[in-house]
Amino acid sequence: MTSVRMAIDSILEKKGRSFLTMLGIIIGVTAVLVLVALVEGYNADMTAYYEKMGVNKVEVSLSWLDATRAEDFTDDLRAYASTEMSDYVTGISPYLTSSSATIRYSDYMTSSSTDVVLTNEDYGECGNYTLELGRDILSYDLENRSRVCIIGSYVDQTLFEYTNPVGSTVLINGSPYTVIGTYYQKDGGTEGSMDDVVVLPYTLNREFLSTDYVSSFIVKVDSSTMMDTAMTYVEYWFYENTSDTVVEYEVENGNSAMSASQDEMTSMSVVLGGIAGIALLVGGIGIMNIMLVTVSERTREIGIKKAIGAPESDIITQFMVEAGILSAIGGLIGVALGYFLSAILGKIMYDLITLPNTLVSMGAFIFAVAIGMIFGLYPAVKAAQLQPVDALRND
Repeated sequence: MTSVRMAIDSILEKKGRSFLTMLGIIIGVTAVLVLVALVEGYNADMTAYYEKMGVNKVEVSLSWLDATRAEDFTDDLRAYASTEMSDYVTGISPYLTSSSATIRYSDYMTSSSTDVVLTNEDYGECGNYTLELGRDILSYDLENRSRVCIIGSYVDQTLFEYTNPVGSTVLINGSPYTVIGTYYQKDGGTEGSMDDVVVLPYTLNREFLSTDYVSSFIVKVDSSTMMDTAMTYVEYWFYENTSDTVVEYEVENGNSAMSASQDEMTSMSVVLGGIAGIALLVGGIGIMNIMLVTVSERTREIGIKKAIGAPESDIITQFMVEAGILSAIGGLIGVALGYFLSAILGKIMYDLITLPNTLVSMGAFIFAVAIGMIFGLYPAVKAAQLQPVDALRND
């Protein structure tokens, strides 16, 4: 306790110098926490985005080598899934898109950013959309090529504001379609978002896309643990039912982009945390320099203690405690600033309250204290090794 009291008295006696000594530690700890928290915030933001798009999807892309022999595999693939993959596949939808559509109703019109998706009744499940009003696409609509559509929340709000759009006729690129349903908002309801969408029966592909074949599918799997199994079954079906002289197929894991993003962010977090940790090393060097100055200033005091029989361990303990307290105070201030800045910057950048991970915070604090103790060891040992005669001779 005596060493702690003496260390605190020494720190308080030189408040300005003590603060400057701690500044490197403060900056280092703050930088570590803020950088790691912002990377985690970005990762959370990207994960939320992928979850809005829908996770656990197997994506199938077809490249027709002989378009004259193109087929629609939708019904056969769904029939196969209902028997062989019924325990873990919850929907299969063809997926054809056309961007830059303009939707008009009365005097209102959307921008040309609206995406048109041509698909079937499983698209809500596969695309992570939920009906708010009306009904979904039915097999009747597909068979009869009904000119019907489901609109996203942005299109609904832009064209109809607060009125019920179901049953109304809209013009999509100049052609009339009846609105049969609307989706709940899932992506902010803004222009260009996933809510800026209109969904049509995929059997209108010849009319809308000038093509009569399907080039991609989405297979929705109910669990990420079954993704590999589902991909194997889908690949097997296409292997058995297609000719490589007619069509080439590619089966991809829809979660791969999210997984790659998470791995990238984890690596970036480690790299940025390491870079910020260099500031802690600089702070440790600052502590060592100041402790060396302190030793030179208190040479006579050290000489008196050694002359009256103080062991070297007491001298080392005294200066190590002072170095530890300096780095600990700096670490605590750095943690507080790290939490404060992380919350503010996370709100500004991602509209999220991003707080540093508790384990990272504890690790940064412990590392800061350890750095202070390590760099304080040399000055402490140097002080302990002073000869009493030489120390007392010092003015």
